[in-house]
Amino acid sequence: MQPEQKSGKQCNALWHMTIDVQYKAAFDSRWDIGAVRGAFKEARRMVLVAHQNADGDAVGSLLGMWHLLRQVCSAEVTPLLPDGVPGDLDWLPGVENVVSGKDDDARCSAAIADADLIVCLDLNTIDRTGRLADRLREAKAPRLLVDHHEAPEVCSFDTVVSEPSISSTCELVFWLMRECYGDGIFSHEAATCLYAGICTDTGTFSYSNDRQSVYLAAASLLGHGIDPMAINRQIKNVFTEERLRFFGHAMADLLTVYPDKQVALMVLTADEMKAYGVESADITGLINEVMKLRSIDCGILVREEGDKVRLSLRSKERYDVNLMARDLFGGGGHKRAAGATAFMTLQETVDIVKQKLGL
Repeated sequence: MQPEQKSGKQCNALWHMTIDVQYKAAFDSRWDIGAVRGAFKEARRMVLVAHQNADGDAVGSLLGMWHLLRQVCSAEVTPLLPDGVPGDLDWLPGVENVVSGKDDDARCSAAIADADLIVCLDLNTIDRTGRLADRLREAKAPRLLVDHHEAPEVCSFDTVVSEPSISSTCELVFWLMRECYGDGIFSHEAATCLYAGICTDTGTFSYSNDRQSVYLAAASLLGHGIDPMAINRQIKNVFTEERLRFFGHAMADLLTVYPDKQVALMVLTADEMKAYGVESADITGLINEVMKLRSIDCGILVREEGDKVRLSLRSKERYDVNLMARDLFGGGGHKRAAGATAFMTLQETVDIVKQKLGL
């Protein structure tokens, strides 16, 4: 597959990889591992950035890469997140070093302007960096993308490391850095971050895990002294009383099931969330609870957020929610998990979703 050329910018390569049972990464012939190592070695001021409304894979890959790069290069490495680290991930090692675009816009702007290498993680388009997108597009530094989403915007980057069939960006970071520097590069801190991201993007190995590579990566990370049970507790047992009560309210009163279509639809207003004292980060995992319904194949969560509406979509077998999100509102993600943003009213958004699915 050759990268598409747009606006006169040619991406160096679209890189893919496969992994065999001996833990060996078989990279596409166009890969130049020496060039990747050289880029890291030559950089003096590096910026790492992941997508807005960061989840476990975004934060895990950002901090995992941050820990790893500090071991192999002398660059000043600054991790950025458009909205900062969500509260349920503030236990990850190194989280205090993440600069939030929401809380410290000036520092983010300065870091991007001064960078001589920008590494983008867990996003397939610059637009997914939200408030940081314009500055990243204007930056003079070359951009390296490491991501597992479908349809990467290849010509917004100088080099693209892309493997949509892999479980998570954290897993891709593992294989990339292991191939570049060997298994000894992984510290306890880096392994913790990467393992946490793999767990969150696979629902602790309950989906997005049909390749043996994810288990090989997890097994290797376990060999670096991490505590998988403690990580699992940190990921799952993070509910406040307000959040738990809101989940109960949402499941009891805000969920509509359409058995003939095998679809469940949940609609959340900003007022309802405010009444229970929950914020956007507290909604993480709610759509996965919906998917526990045996009678449905597709779950859709639609929630009001300021002047826009966020959608989270999940499926089991029948529906391709990546295509659904793309067709509906220009969103995307994966076949079984995707998201989108609508710039219209909550009711208009719900009406479009219902019309699309014939509900």
